[in-house]
Amino acid sequence: MYSTQFRKLITILDKEIDAYTNLRNLFEEKREILKKAKTDDLGVLDNKILAMNETIVKLNNSRKNISEELLGKNGSMSEFISFAEANQPDQKEALMLRKVKICKILDELVLLNNQNVELIKHGIIITNKMLETVVNAFAPQGSIYNGAGKTTDTHDLDMWTINEEI
Repeated sequence: MYSTQFRKLITILDKEIDAYTNLRNLFEEKREILKKAKTDDLGVLDNKILAMNETIVKLNNSRKNISEELLGKNGSMSEFISFAEANQPDQKEALMLRKVKICKILDELVLLNNQNVELIKHGIIITNKMLETVVNAFAPQGSIYNGAGKTTDTHDLDMWTINEEI
């Protein structure tokens, strides 16, 4: 009775697994690019990631449509498995295997994304420190004194400055 819908669902889930696997591979490639600081390649890779994301959104919409046919709502994998157990027991195992694959890939994607975010944050810190060094190198040296000739740099007060200001 539901075999056509379950075949469509399993086909969509297989395509989702492939798309998530491709996305994981792109995230791994992005991590390597971030490690090597190859910023020229980053834009091209981000466009590939966005395109893959669009594919995943389309597949999710297709899965939602099948879910509406089977369950009458947007259901989870656990709900699909329960429905299969009650109505199409021969499909239960196939759905369970796909659920395990999807969960594993999604865990890997979360980890890779977190690593990439940390690499980007680290890159920003390094870039800011380099920029600060360049700016300080070209800042006029007289700018650390106020109009009275006293130092305005409170970080490195030595004994002489303290004695003079007292």
